[in-house]
Amino acid sequence: MDKHPGKLFYRLSRLTPEDQLPLKRKPRAKVYANPLETQALPPLRGEGGPPLFRALARLWPALPEVGSALTLNDLSQVLFPLAERGGARGFPSAGEAYPLEAYLVVRRVEGVFPGLYHYFPKEHQLFQLGGKVEDEAWNEALMGLSLERAAALLVLTLVPERSEALFGLRGYRYALLEAGYAAGLVLLAATGQGLGAYPAETFYDEAVARLLRLPEGEYPAVVVILGR
Repeated sequence: MDKHPGKLFYRLSRLTPEDQLPLKRKPRAKVYANPLETQALPPLRGEGGPPLFRALARLWPALPEVGSALTLNDLSQVLFPLAERGGARGFPSAGEAYPLEAYLVVRRVEGVFPGLYHYFPKEHQLFQLGGKVEDEAWNEALMGLSLERAAALLVLTLVPERSEALFGLRGYRYALLEAGYAAGLVLLAATGQGLGAYPAETFYDEAVARLLRLPEGEYPAVVVILGR
């Protein structure tokens, strides 16, 4: 077995159909019982002000409606945070290593053939890799979450060795942080357009990797279900 700590972490934290999650109880948030002082903050503003704050007020993971569809413009704006602009992308990346990759599983997007696509951030383009969407296999990979609610799946994957080349083993931590940055911005972009977006973080890793045809050393991080 590979003893590389980073690769070992990904191997030990993956899920297979034979695994059982503990799911015992939700952990409690940290609270200080005896702070020196407390300071109340003004109420959160959900109306007025910059449009960003109106979107933030509505930001909540939501499964799309069954059978919903997206337009190509919807999809383009959802991917906007991932696009390269002026040599950088719309989210932080330690050392600009950019270990993140993005794939689209298109089911119902107007003007786009169904199939598997890789997102090319430099040109803001989709490259088609396959012309068939294996609904049943995806349902199984997502642990029973039906694809009937998905107009498209956005799958963010990681190639942590890009970060490791600059930062050693700490690069694996940076790669995971980057996936979080990017997924959060995608959810915000979807919410700002009134779309439904749901981050599915729990899935069978090898099944998703197989459906995406990922090479060794590239790992699925999060699957975002997109629709209306």
